[in-house]
Amino acid sequence: MKLSKEEKKFWQRYYRIEKADHIPTHWGRLKSKDSDFGDEFFYFLSLRVISIEEIYLTDSLITDVAVSYMTNFKGLKSLFLRKNRYLTSASLSYFNQMQELEILNMTRTPITLDDLCDYLENPNLKEVFVDSEDSEEAVLEKGLILKEKMPGCNVYLNCSHSTNVFGNFEKPIF
Repeated sequence: MKLSKEEKKFWQRYYRIEKADHIPTHWGRLKSKDSDFGDEFFYFLSLRVISIEEIYLTDSLITDVAVSYMTNFKGLKSLFLRKNRYLTSASLSYFNQMQELEILNMTRTPITLDDLCDYLENPNLKEVFVDSEDSEEAVLEKGLILKEKMPGCNVYLNCSHSTNVFGNFEKPIF
């Protein structure tokens, strides 16, 4: 299948690919920090790429629309969306659709612990990272709600990984 003019510009700009048959359809990892990746980037990527195992995206221009395109990727197990300031709680419904997703990081985004309690219901998640300024009592209450909704999931507050810089394990809220 031939690339449209817009698609060709996209693949040339980001990956120096000229022809559709040179586009790899199965990716291990997509990683970018401080990029201009936005909704259009994930739109064009989702047209040709069938599977991506891990997306590591820090401080980009994506919105909930880009997350909706990510639901098309098969095999997505880890989604690291730290410091993506244009995401909202609307993304949570898309995270719920990602049935193979195991790790989700939304630290330093507008998504809150309250949003997780209200909208996140993906039983396959094993680790979720989010920021919270709630009191300890409120955090424990919300932790119980999440534990009931997703019993096999550890929720971590105000950290980006399950281990610290020294390799010690961080403590989930429940």
